[in-house]
Amino acid sequence: MSLFGKNALVATINGEVFRCLVCQGGLFGTRTIKLNTGAMEFLDLAWANRTSLGVICDNCGYIHEFLGDVIRMWDPESGAPA
Repeated sequence: MSLFGKNALVATINGEVFRCLVCQGGLFGTRTIKLNTGAMEFLDLAWANRTSLGVICDNCGYIHEFLGDVIRMWDPESGAPA
């Protein structure tokens, strides 16, 4: 079963290949996740909240969430940064 097909990427953290914590899969899709807070929602400023990177396992669908730029995504075929 493949959730992302050809768009699946390899992830590295500080140069080490990242594997899914649930199934040990090695291919992922990505998505930006908004980190909403109650105060910002109340003030109608939710658009100003921080975001994180959701790295979604292509095998099992588990979502790993990362802040900052510690994780890098790579094309598995070409080895080029995504």
